[in-house]
Amino acid sequence: MGLLVLMGVAVLFGGSTERALKSGTFTQLDVQILDSKTLKIEHNGGDPLTFGESTSIYLQHNGIEYEISPDPPVVLEVANNMKLSLPEGVELKNGDSAIILIKNERKNKTIYRKELILNPSD
Repeated sequence: MGLLVLMGVAVLFGGSTERALKSGTFTQLDVQILDSKTLKIEHNGGDPLTFGESTSIYLQHNGIEYEISPDPPVVLEVANNMKLSLPEGVELKNGDSAIILIKNERKNKTIYRKELILNPSD
């Protein structure tokens, strides 16, 4: 419950919120926007994740949720990263915000959540 309160406070103050949880272990991930159509996911600690099989990636943007998991499945080990293209027709522009969710589908648990806010250009 305390984690939800902290996340709510961070959202109210315009900061990004991150949550990396996994039953029994801690998974350290980092998601970055490389350009308007590409995300980079880095695995910094914890168990390997099989994206596109037991682990799925979702992007919430403009009220729509998109699954952007790779096909065929990809195993992401610690100290590795992968790049994913956004779905066709989806483009993140300066000033946009989006939420990235990474879920363990077998346990129906969110293991990572991050609100991405693209800085407006000067």
